[in-house]
Amino acid sequence: MNKIFAVSIATSMTCGPAFAELKTLNGEEIAALLPTIIALSPQSRQTFSAAGPTTYTDRGRDTFGSWRVQGDKYCSEWPPAGGWSCYGVEYDAETARLIWIDGGGHRTVNTVQPKN
Repeated sequence: MNKIFAVSIATSMTCGPAFAELKTLNGEEIAALLPTIIALSPQSRQTFSAAGPTTYTDRGRDTFGSWRVQGDKYCSEWPPAGGWSCYGVEYDAETARLIWIDGGGHRTVNTVQPKN
């Protein structure tokens, strides 16, 4: 697991009751959504550029990485750690929640805010 999502998992909210409109996003939907939103947890935020860069801010400290879609998964890479980590993505538009699902099935919930 990469450093950024380890922090996100530690600080994000846990899944509560069932989500009303939970949708598993395909690759095209992931690529269209992420550059338009900011993913928030209680102490962090992540933004996504359409060109591939991503910035993760935890308690005011920025970390810069890259993201891409591979198949129907969101994948990220965070230097200096090598390698890509990939996650399934679910989205609940009604509650503005974005859910990342790692290879082991662990779910990390972020609140979604539109970019201004």
